[in-house]
This record gives sequence, C-alpha cells and structure tokens, in this order.
Amino acid sequence: MCIMRQRIKMLAVTVGMLLLVLAAQSRTEAAAKDILVFTQSWNTVDAMAGDTGILRPQTEDLKDFWGQPVQIASWEYSSNDPSVVSVDGSGYYQAVRVGSAEVVIRGYSSSGMLVFSATCTIRVSVDMSGVTLGKNNLTGYLCGESQYSESIRVLSPYVLNEENSEFTYSSSNPDMSVGCSLEDNMLVIESGSEGKTVLSVTINGKVFEISVTIIRLEITRRSYVGAKGKTVSLKIKGTGEKVAWSSSNPKVAKANGNGTVRLRRNGNAVITADVAGHKLGCAVSVISPKLLKVVKRAKYIGANWKYSQPKRMQSGYYDCSALVWKSYRRMGKKFGRADYAPVAADLAKWCKKYGKVLARSYTSQQIQKMKFRPGDLMFETGQNNGRYKGIYHVEMFVGYAVAYYDEAGRPVLNELWAARPEGYYGGGGLMERP
Repeated sequence: MCIMRQRIKMLAVTVGMLLLVLAAQSRTEAAAKDILVFTQSWNTVDAMAGDTGILRPQTEDLKDFWGQPVQIASWEYSSNDPSVVSVDGSGYYQAVRVGSAEVVIRGYSSSGMLVFSATCTIRVSVDMSGVTLGKNNLTGYLCGESQYSESIRVLSPYVLNEENSEFTYSSSNPDMSVGCSLEDNMLVIESGSEGKTVLSVTINGKVFEISVTIIRLEITRRSYVGAKGKTVSLKIKGTGEKVAWSSSNPKVAKANGNGTVRLRRNGNAVITADVAGHKLGCAVSVISPKLLKVVKRAKYIGANWKYSQPKRMQSGYYDCSALVWKSYRRMGKKFGRADYAPVAADLAKWCKKYGKVLARSYTSQQIQKMKFRPGDLMFETGQNNGRYKGIYHVEMFVGYAVAYYDEAGRPVLNELWAARPEGYYGGGGLMERP
C-alpha cells in the first residue's frame, strides 16, 4: 500500500516536457502548431507571438500501479499569465504577446484521482529580423500652445503594440520633452518643446534610431488694435517655408500674400498664417482714432503706473475706476465728473444711462465670437456694499489675442485687459460700453 501511494505521488508531481510541432509555413504568419505534452522532465519551449494550436497530453504509456493503462476522464488547463499565453478548457492555446508564461495540464480519473500532471514554460517572442521603419527622421513645427505629434509606420507582418511587445525608448537630449508610443505598427512621437534629439526605440530587442528636429514657429504679433486706413506687417519666424495668409473678415482687415494687413473698417477679425498645415494668428481690432487714444492710454497706465487708492488721482498712480476715467478723458468723456474719478459702480450707472449694456454676464463664447471692442468696460458685481448692483471693480477691455488653433483649425482667443494678464477673467462680469 505504501509503494502504491509513493508511485501515485511520483506520478502526480512529474513535470512535463513540451514538443512544439512546426507547420510547414513561414513564421511571419500565425499558424496552428500543436504541442505534445509528456509526463517527463520540466522543459522550456519557444513560440512566436500569434502562434495557436492544441495542447495534446501524451497518455499512451501512462499506466497505473498494477501496470494497466490509465483512463483519463477529465482535463484541466491553466496559464499563470493569460496575457502572454492563453489556454481554454479544451487545451486550445494562443501565444498572445512577448513574454513568458507557465502552462499547467492536469488529468483526472473517473474517481477524481490526479493521474497526469505536467508544467512547462512557454517563451513567446517575435521575429524582428525583417522589421524596419517607414522613415527614420522627422522634422516638425510647434505653434502656440499646440503639441507636436507625428507617426512612423513599423513595417512588420505581425501587428506590434505595447500590449504584445517589449517596448522602451530614450532621448539623447534630456532638455527636450519627447514621448513615444507603439500603437498597432505605428510609432507615435509627441513633443511639447523645440530642439533636436535622437530617439532610440527598442521593440522586442531590436533598436531603431530616429532623428527628430522640432522648430517653434512664431508670429510677430498675436494681437493688434488700430484705426481705419492703417496697415500692419505680420511675419512668421522660424521657417523659410511659404506662408498662406487669410482673414476671417476681409471687410474689416484684409491680408495680402506678404502678410501686410490693411485695416478697412471698424470691427474685429483674425488674420491666419498657414505654414505647411500649421496655423498661427493675430487678432485685429479696428476702432476710431479717438477710441484708440483711450485704449493706448489705459494700457500705458496699467503697465507703468502704480496702483494706489489713496493716490488714485495723482499722476503716476491709479485704481481701477481712475484708470478708466483718466483714459477716457482723452476723448472728452468724464462720466459726469470733470474733476474727480467716480467709483466703479457710478461708472456702470453712467454707462447704462448714456452708453450701452452689452452683456449682463459675459462668456468665453462671446470672446471667441469677438462680440466686444477695445474700450468696453467689465464690471464685477455681487458685493453687499450698498452700491449700484453691488459693483466693486471695473476693468477695461483692450483687445483679443490668438492663443492657439484647435484640432478643427479654429482660432482660440484670449481677452486682453488694461491692468490684468491675458485671459485673466474668462467670463462672468457685466459688460458695458461708454
């Protein structure tokens, strides 16, 4: 009885060996390759990603303690890493991706006794000997806040991606931000910075080197405010390629082929420069000569004078409402006070009475549609200060600036303020026109 238990134990722990039967066809295509499994010693078998077939346990010489052939009633198949090698309950396996997995096969008699056990390691690889890249150098451009992205085709009969391959990359230029991914035989290279680098990409042990040059394109102006009849010259820096110029509203501002823009009538327009499919732009506002003096004065005060409420009426100092009052004096508007600047709430009350209310709460969509003109006033409301609409601050709108172009090729605009950074508010304030 002791001898029988020992033999059963030895049979249960015997480690199997796998023999890979190759089909008579190229390794470049996934094919059915059955595997014979014996209850002998542990073995390691190599396979190619994409290989499929049946795990076939060999039971011809399998006998019980009395030397009788063993009848196996049921089988169990399992993989410790199905993402590398998967196997179903019928023994059908698939080499999914590069890596290594242990496959275990167990057979049971009708009484539930374990009578067959085999374990082996399947190492999955890819034949990279004939794999090449569609190109090994890239030259591209960055514009505004855009991200550079370009793809290179991996010429391989087997579909390679990061899920089924061993994939790494490195850049020779640590000061340059470069990313790389492998997506179904396409290397996608992205960068948010300009410069030169050599990208070393390793796919399943094979190294590819790619020279990457990224140039930042810049336009000489992203914003311009002027009067009818004037011209402004725009240039693109960073390339000698041909530039195609266009205007969103040629009746307001028209650009010729050299980037010279003529201001034709009051209004707003975006001048777009297209360089090999990359877009940059300048937001142009055309206003009256008198209003232009107001806007220029407000921008000068906001950039050069000191903020001080106690000294607001002295030269070289301002607060929000004093900036508006001092600037609009250039065109004769004093908002009911010739000697002293009213507070922001009184400015808003005057604008409603004598000017025009543009928006109770302006939105980013109105900015994108260029609904306002330089010189318009934005009032912040909502404080419990006993003043008109609870207004506590006023800011002068002084124009638009092109931030970048979206994926659909549309310009995305930021608003400009006399005494605040570009795009500071983004919406919400009461807009009025003196």
